[in-house]
Amino acid sequence: MNTEGSCVLAGILLGLAAALAQSISYFCTRLFVIRRHQGVLRLLVLGHLIMAAASAALLPAVWPVRWPPPERFGGYLAGAAAFYFLGQVGMFYALRHTDASRASPLLGLKIVVLAAITVLALHQHLSALEWLGCLVGVAAAMVLGVSGGPVGWRALGGLLFAIVTYSLSDINITHLVRAMDTGQGILRSSLLAVFLSYTACGLIGLALWPTVRRRGGRGDWLYASPFAASWLVAMMLLFACFGTIDVVLGNIVQSSRGLMTIAIGTQIAAAGMVHLERRTSWTVLLQRIGAAALMVLAVGLIVAGREQRTQTRVPAAPPALTMPAQGPRPPGRALGGPGAGRTQRMENA
Repeated sequence: MNTEGSCVLAGILLGLAAALAQSISYFCTRLFVIRRHQGVLRLLVLGHLIMAAASAALLPAVWPVRWPPPERFGGYLAGAAAFYFLGQVGMFYALRHTDASRASPLLGLKIVVLAAITVLALHQHLSALEWLGCLVGVAAAMVLGVSGGPVGWRALGGLLFAIVTYSLSDINITHLVRAMDTGQGILRSSLLAVFLSYTACGLIGLALWPTVRRRGGRGDWLYASPFAASWLVAMMLLFACFGTIDVVLGNIVQSSRGLMTIAIGTQIAAAGMVHLERRTSWTVLLQRIGAAALMVLAVGLIVAGREQRTQTRVPAAPPALTMPAQGPRPPGRALGGPGAGRTQRMENA
């Protein structure tokens, strides 16, 4: 396997691991909302204050010897943090009104938004196979999302808002990770970008703290911790994934979190914790297995399309042919130069 193929494989594995950690965080979110009877804003603030404290503590471990210029990464850092925080508001709102296994698969619709942004705003072209992979991935996400009944309008509205803002954050994350790389490698650059981003998100949470300070009790911090831990681990893996492979393929792989969330939800429901996840029928389960097969096909099409696009790039122009050396020419004998015709006539005479 060549170096590029190894990078793609590493990116896919990182994306799958991030998807698993994200799936766990969705159930932790629902657990907080249901058990503590608190709004999503309180979890958003508490969770990000915890993650900010952890990020600030871990930041010295990846402190670079040489920082890139602030103008190189400052805009991407602000965009990644702000759009992500807005996306979390939409996602938490959706999870308040529907099961995690219903909401998570529909995030696969980010593929279309990201493909459109990639082509229209970033002026990057996708091959026919890559577009087909995007459409197959969307079809898989739709089957996963609507199996077992339609999603309510409130949950759908929150999800659509989250999809757009998450997509904008993902693009900024990709550029941020690469902007932070000053020679220390993609892993350290990814961790540095994560810790900077979540320290910044903590500042947003601190600004919102007065609005939620008097709600709930100390137990809320305990229930917010599982969400904060699983989400921060997911982001470490996700940032590394986006830094290794492009954001469209990364989100195709991330769509597998829908299937993972369904699998975890099935086990939770079987254990009797129906307040977190409702039981589903065998028909719904088979629909979801079929959707998982479509998701695998989508990843394969994207990878094949990338390979095809790489191989069909226009080769570099060959070096220009030069005239063989013929020794020094007398004045006026340069090819096409002034006096060339007059010199030729004099020779003929």
